[in-house]
Amino acid sequence: MKRVLAILLVLGLCLPIVSSMAAAEELKPVTLSYIFFADKKSAVDQVWGEIANKYRDKLNADFNVRFIPGDDYKTTLLMMAAAGESWDMNFEGNWLGYYQMIAMDAYLDLTDLLPVYAPDLFAAYEESGALEAATYNGKIVALPWTMVMNNRTNFQWRGDLVKEAGIELNADDITDFDDVYEALLKINEAYPDRYTIEVSSLDAMKVKYSLVDLGNNLVIDLNDPEYTVQAIETTDAYREYAQYGKKLQDAGLIWKDVLNDKTDHNALIDQGKLITKWGTSEFARQNRAWVEEGAYWDYAFLYPDGKSPNRTPLANAAAISATSDNPERVLMFMNLLQTDRELYDLMHYGILGVTYELNGEEAVYPEGMTIANSNYMDWQGRWAFWKPQFMRPDANYHENFWKEEEENAYSNPNNVVSPFDAFSLNAEDISIEVAQRDQVHTDADKLISVGLAGDADAAVDKLIADQAANAVVIIAEAQKQIDAYMAAR
Repeated sequence: MKRVLAILLVLGLCLPIVSSMAAAEELKPVTLSYIFFADKKSAVDQVWGEIANKYRDKLNADFNVRFIPGDDYKTTLLMMAAAGESWDMNFEGNWLGYYQMIAMDAYLDLTDLLPVYAPDLFAAYEESGALEAATYNGKIVALPWTMVMNNRTNFQWRGDLVKEAGIELNADDITDFDDVYEALLKINEAYPDRYTIEVSSLDAMKVKYSLVDLGNNLVIDLNDPEYTVQAIETTDAYREYAQYGKKLQDAGLIWKDVLNDKTDHNALIDQGKLITKWGTSEFARQNRAWVEEGAYWDYAFLYPDGKSPNRTPLANAAAISATSDNPERVLMFMNLLQTDRELYDLMHYGILGVTYELNGEEAVYPEGMTIANSNYMDWQGRWAFWKPQFMRPDANYHENFWKEEEENAYSNPNNVVSPFDAFSLNAEDISIEVAQRDQVHTDADKLISVGLAGDADAAVDKLIADQAANAVVIIAEAQKQIDAYMAAR
């Protein structure tokens, strides 16, 4: 049957046939085992029982939904895969164990199954080009999110406080670090009793020089046709970042005991004690739990002529385990999620009147409930299943927020898709060198980032010298892998 369907797909005939089959064919009952990130909220089983009942005719599936605490998530999944445990689908991301899992062949090859059992989702992927990032050794091994956004660095400041102080800051006039420095001096003079900024910004410098991360503090210039791997500490970007950190510290814009201050800096922002930060469009525009009434961010994007990679489709993804007994049914579920608003609302917000209420189109907490005691809404790991066409405004994001993020991503031609989205350094043969490199960088960078490493140039030169031996070995291996990766593309 699968071979027949695949042939029909090639002929362009399978979409109507699959849909009619799904309606007509009696599906055997199954239980799908899903694994999500972080802590399980109290109404999870009730919600997923409702999903099972409402979609019995289309899926005939019950759901065993498990959550693994964030600190244990990556390790637990790797151990489960190594032990050959069986489950159907899990949340994944390039910031978790995705690359280790695919290296273990822990995720199912979806190349043939995806267009047959999830044709609408497949079409969305084809339109966005997201599947390239989720392809490993020629096989589709993940279901990436369908959001489009760019994390070009911006400088954010409390617009209400700046206005109150009579300071004129025009976002169009703040495009580089020198502009930011002048703005910080004005803000610090007006509010000497508040924290001004916490750190220099390497992310801003990477945009200035069009650098893309490979991990392990390795970068490639997006303008380099040879794709030369560089150690970040040897770049002009890192040296400027260090110099600005020192400049900010010497001017009293970063506070002296910033590294010893254990206060949550996000709490300082919410309370209005820290009044500028580096950020992205998402975090500048989303709703925030401000303590001060009327508080809001203004922001300016930096280095508009520098290339900034769009956020990888693998930032949030779902994957089907290689041990799954029901991959077809999982894909049918994922296709419904792409097309069915009712399923989307159930999965993301839960049961109307029980886990959420509607204020017009906005999903709000039931009376007496907040994010702190929510019984379902805002569950962690939902990000992989976000669909911009169905997302409701909520406490965090206003209406059309994510469509605006997509528009922002396309607004600057220097916001680009990274050719290295699917690349991950295989460090098996250089694991000791990589571990040593990461530790040396971490120890040095925490001082450099806040201008407390002494002379900036001397500190960078020392870091380069301390990393030199390991960098030679690591870069040689990384370059070999990058060359093979690009040749395969």
